[in-house]
Amino acid sequence: MAQISAILPIKTRGRHYADNIGRCDILFSSLRHFTTPETFHRIVLVVPHEEVDEVKGYAKAWADFPVEVIDESLYMGIFAEFSQRHQIRNWHRQQIIKLNAPEWIETEYFLVFDPDCFATHHFTADTLIRNGRALTHRQPRRAEPRFWEASAKLLNVDPGLDGDGLWWTPTILSRTLCLSLHHNLEKQYGTDWRRTLLANYAIDWTEYTLYWLNAEREGLLDEFHAFPQPGQRTLHASESVWFANDMKEWSAAQHFAEDSDGLFAVVQSNTHIPLDEVVKKLSPYFPIKVQPYERHFDAKLKSAELYSAVVRRGLKMLNKLRGSVAA
Repeated sequence: MAQISAILPIKTRGRHYADNIGRCDILFSSLRHFTTPETFHRIVLVVPHEEVDEVKGYAKAWADFPVEVIDESLYMGIFAEFSQRHQIRNWHRQQIIKLNAPEWIETEYFLVFDPDCFATHHFTADTLIRNGRALTHRQPRRAEPRFWEASAKLLNVDPGLDGDGLWWTPTILSRTLCLSLHHNLEKQYGTDWRRTLLANYAIDWTEYTLYWLNAEREGLLDEFHAFPQPGQRTLHASESVWFANDMKEWSAAQHFAEDSDGLFAVVQSNTHIPLDEVVKKLSPYFPIKVQPYERHFDAKLKSAELYSAVVRRGLKMLNKLRGSVAA
């Protein structure tokens, strides 16, 4: 039976992470309903060192799937080189972890999840991988030009803003293409690929734009990725909840209907939509069991993260004026 792997970075502390365990319960509830554990070779949960024991306890609720909890610090010691609060963006930290998936995953293809994702239709590994290529959701690059431009600057390639690119999480990446990106970044900058990305924390590179632009330069996209064909579901629902106001008008019935498109959807975590509201909206379409969990809210940590964001914004403005990329 064909299988695919998955990677899911998890934090439970920070500005909008306090309900991530509950969100993971929703995700795994949807996976139980719309697929089977046998779809997955391995599901890797990558967790900060100080949260590992706690997440291992919660992960017992998902043990029907081949879940493995990984201590981030055992593989990402390089994060410690960037010790100033503003130098480590949680956003970039998670993206580097996703690109590092070949360290833990053996299958050629793997799904990238965030806790705020959930399935909306039945699928198997064969649904996601057709004729050896990953089902890929397209997005015009001009929809988010700053991400493509920042990544193109790092790779010294044209951003190709008139073309299409890879859509956001959840998505399917190739192990081979991730390793190609690692190799080319290290060849270009003469240091660990993660150090290069961390050093450029003040620009808006993203894991997917880097991955796509590098594969495009290498002429490998058509070998590993395919856009949906007529009659084939896309990877994403036509609409997800990206802003708090979207939830009021978001039609769950529409996206779970048999004739609707898209295998996954998102209720974005940074909208701060209460978890019980999300559960109420989704529970008519698949059974959801949310385990009791401790919500971690630290006012000092929130203040520190907001301060860091302000510092980075100032640095981004300076970098824009200079037009520079850190070597």
